[in-house]
Amino acid sequence: MPLTNAKSWSQMCDKQARMIENMRSHFPERHQSLTELGRYWRELKRQIDCGDVPQVHQIK
Repeated sequence: MPLTNAKSWSQMCDKQARMIENMRSHFPERHQSLTELGRYWRELKRQIDCGDVPQVHQIK
């Protein structure tokens, strides 16, 4: 069952990913963890855009 407001969720995921990815230059010591977090938001966006039920996965 896809989200009824998928477009809004997709936009929010994109904004979150971009914000987190931009933080990498300000916090170089957290580059790897911020990269992984950005990938998480991108994957969530992909699931929403494909019409899948979003699956929240544990971040390492």
